[in-house]
Amino acid sequence: LLGSIFKYLEEIIEGNDLHLVNVLSITVLEILGNDKVILESAKQYMGINTAVLQIKVDKELGRV
Repeated sequence: LLGSIFKYLEEIIEGNDLHLVNVLSITVLEILGNDKVILESAKQYMGINTAVLQIKVDKELGRV
């Protein structure tokens, strides 16, 4: 199930719809970064674009 979810998130990012990417950043990736254990588990399912966006979100929030 997680693999399917992250595959869908990857498709959203690849679609280049900035509004959807912003919503994804705020509703999913920002929340994942709140818990390091959950984030580490999620990373194994993330595609490259999702992982890059996750790092960007963490930097913008001052986590990295």
